[in-house]
Amino acid sequence: MPLYDFECEKCHHAFEAILRMDEPWDTLACPSCGRKKVRKKVMPIRTNAWSSFLDGMEKRVNPHKFK
Repeated sequence: MPLYDFECEKCHHAFEAILRMDEPWDTLACPSCGRKKVRKKVMPIRTNAWSSFLDGMEKRVNPHKFK
């Protein structure tokens, strides 16, 4: 499940929430003030795909390191 960043429109508290892709986020409440008016912040996707790719390339270039 992806990790999303949100910000409260009232107190501007920033927080994270783990939600399913199809789960609505407009019912989330701010953990600081409890208001249900939050907005989703635009953030880059966090993934480990790039590091997995680099590890795979390292194994191909230097296979002796991984024995």
